[in-house]
Amino acid sequence: MNKKLIIALFFFGSLFTFQDAIAQVKIGYANPARVLSALPEVEEVDQQIQALIEQSDEELAAKATELQSIFTNYESNMNNLSEQERVIREEELMEMNQQFEQDRESMMNNIRQRRSELMTPIIEKMNTAMESIAAEMELDLILNEGTSTGDAIVFFANSEQLDITDQIIERIQ
Repeated sequence: MNKKLIIALFFFGSLFTFQDAIAQVKIGYANPARVLSALPEVEEVDQQIQALIEQSDEELAAKATELQSIFTNYESNMNNLSEQERVIREEELMEMNQQFEQDRESMMNNIRQRRSELMTPIIEKMNTAMESIAAEMELDLILNEGTSTGDAIVFFANSEQLDITDQIIERIQ
């Protein structure tokens, strides 16, 4: 019986200690999507990425037109080809189509990589401001109200006094 009583006392003591530790944690929150949308640098990045997308689209459209022309030419002449020539030509067309798809995927990856490269210093700037504000306000933890891309997360704050989003925006502008 004494052993159970000691274990119960230890458990309740630990529970109260844990609650005290949690009560002392100072928490703030921020909305990274709102911060990023307020920065002119992000608009510049978006413009650069849009120009890159348009350039890539033009290149892909030219390749697609060329591929379509070659395919149309094949269709109009396939009755004049032997079975072996048709098989060879169809394999060539399939390879050309696969190359087109690889080029498209490569261009998309390049665009994503370039966006990441351009956004990295902006994100670092935002994180530095957030760390500075957290230190000044003696916050132990800063939660994100949403992701930097605007994706929703489960979030609830009982007080807007804990929102440091505007302070971050002011600090980095």
